[in-house]
Amino acid sequence: MFIYHNRNTGDTVQLPERDPILDCWSNWVLVSEADPSPSGPEPAQQASGPPPESANKQAWISYAIARGMDEKDARTLSKAALVEEFGVDDQQEEEENESDGQS
Repeated sequence: MFIYHNRNTGDTVQLPERDPILDCWSNWVLVSEADPSPSGPEPAQQASGPPPESANKQAWISYAIARGMDEKDARTLSKAALVEEFGVDDQQEEEENESDGQS
């Protein structure tokens, strides 16, 4: 169960799945998330890689948090810093590093 809290109104919502719309709003905070099951599918955000560079800062904050960054730290960084840190997914980065080593 995913539990979101609204900082402005104090409302709390429990949902069976993570809500990408609520993730984009800064007044909604994910306070509890379901334990990932080993047999279940991986979250779409992790499977699809980083958001496009044109995405808003909140999308990048959500992606950084999903990749393990503390929410407070993610919110203090600029969008450009988040894009620089998380903009290239790990597989692309490994391929680029391998090709640089072969030259």
